[in-house]
Amino acid sequence: MRRVHLLEIEDQPWCPRPVRDGGTDWLHFIANTHKAFNAIAPKLREAMTRFGSDRIVDLCSGGGGPWLSLEPLLARAGRLDLRLTDFYPNLAAFGRMSIQSGGRIGYCPDPVDATNVPEELAGVRTIFNAFHHFRPQQAQAILADAVEKRCPIVVVEGSDSRLMGVAMIFVMLLAMFVLTPRVRPFRWSRLLLTYLVPAIPLLGLFDGIVSMLRIYSPGELREMVAGIPGHESFDWDIGTQPVRGSPIGLTYLVAVPRDHGAADGIER
Repeated sequence: MRRVHLLEIEDQPWCPRPVRDGGTDWLHFIANTHKAFNAIAPKLREAMTRFGSDRIVDLCSGGGGPWLSLEPLLARAGRLDLRLTDFYPNLAAFGRMSIQSGGRIGYCPDPVDATNVPEELAGVRTIFNAFHHFRPQQAQAILADAVEKRCPIVVVEGSDSRLMGVAMIFVMLLAMFVLTPRVRPFRWSRLLLTYLVPAIPLLGLFDGIVSMLRIYSPGELREMVAGIPGHESFDWDIGTQPVRGSPIGLTYLVAVPRDHGAADGIER
C-alpha cells in the first residue's frame, strides 16, 4: 500500500484555534503518557555521541511532542541541550514545557523553517510525528538541508503499519473520551469541544486516519534519500522499531555525517 497524501484539517488555516490546540494538546498528552517514543532513545543518543554534540534541535515541535518523557531519559546518559522549534512556534506550549522541565527544555521563539535551518542552530535535528505532514518534495528538502549543512537528523513516526495504525485511531478515539479531563493545562473549551460539540474527537479521527495513510514507509524513505545530492557522505539507518506493550511500533530514519563516525554506511 503506497502512501496517500490527503488533506489534514489541522493543517488548514480555517481550522479554529481551540480545535487545533485541543488536538495538539491530546497528541502531546498521549506521547508523554504512553512514552512510545522513548524506544528511539538509544539511537538518538548514539547519533549525538557520533556527532560529538550534546545539542538537539527539535523541528516541527507543535505542542511540544514527547520531550517531557524523552528528555529525562536521554539526560541520564549525558549532558543534553534541547531546543524546541517550529515554523509557527506555539510559545505558550513551549513556555509550559520549559517550566515543567525545570528549565531543562529550551526553545527558539522565532520561526524556524525545517527546509532551511539557520546555521546557528547546529546540532542533532529531530522530527517527531510530523514528517508525514510534508509532501515528498518538501520532506526530501528537509533531509537535503541536513546533508548540506552536515547535521545529523533523526525522523520518527508513531506507526510502522498503516493499516494497524488506522485501527488504533479508533482505540484512541475511545481513550480521548475517557482521558480528556486529565489533559493539562485544563481548558473549558477542550471539554466543550469534546463532550458537548465533539469537534476535537472528530478532528482526531479524521486527521489520525489521514496521518496513518501519509506516513512514509522505510522503502519510500530510502527512495527519497537516494535522490539527495551528497547522501553518500552520510550513514543512513532506516527501519522500524518495536514498542514494548504496543501492537504498533515506530518508523524511523537516522542519518549521521560519515566523517563524524564509522567508515562504513548503515542502510537497512
